[in-house]
Amino acid sequence: MVNLKNKLNLIIGLHIASTLMSATFSIVMLVLTLRHDRKVTGE
Repeated sequence: MVNLKNKLNLIIGLHIASTLMSATFSIVMLVLTLRHDRKVTGE
């Protein structure tokens, strides 16, 4: 029972970690894209 609970916690932890990583990546890409567009339009 304890082993199953540990596996469940590990799976949930990995899911949350991957979600946070993908969200962070999306935000970074958005910021970089906006900065790039601003540079291009600025010139």
